[in-house]
Amino acid sequence: MGNTKKTTGERKASLGRERSERRRASLVSFPRLRYLWLVLLPLALLWFPFDWLSEVWPAFGVPFRQVFRNAHDHFIGHTIFFFLVGLVILVLVPLLRRRLHWYLLGLILAALVQESIQALFRGEMPTFTDFNAFKGDALGGIGAWVVCFLLLFLHNMRKKRKLRKQGATGFDQSS
Repeated sequence: MGNTKKTTGERKASLGRERSERRRASLVSFPRLRYLWLVLLPLALLWFPFDWLSEVWPAFGVPFRQVFRNAHDHFIGHTIFFFLVGLVILVLVPLLRRRLHWYLLGLILAALVQESIQALFRGEMPTFTDFNAFKGDALGGIGAWVVCFLLLFLHNMRKKRKLRKQGATGFDQSS
């Protein structure tokens, strides 16, 4: 009878393992949902129909048209916008820094949604023929990933160099 009953310590350890496994499973299936709004905020800014706003609000339309005067300026605007939003997303979702295929899929989806929203607010059906804007989106988004990759690479190289230096001397010289 004593062998079949678990002790209090064994029950607590078992509960702790179960809780840990449930938590790990929830983190895998719902990665940090409490921070989801931080990811949705830059996407909402990206997807906001600024072209529509420039038409209904003349005070915004004048500077907007000065920034987006021609196709080249439109390309540069898309590149900068997607670069900045890409950097913010990569900072907020570190997993995307290591999973380029998921980042690229998200980048394509973000560009298609952005163009769709712009077209719908103009009263048109999305045609996805604005290759100039898509090139800017791709360049900005991939540029953000490359910058994050290079910064992470340099950080890891510096860390390895520091560890090698500490290993050679046997103690930490920074303290």
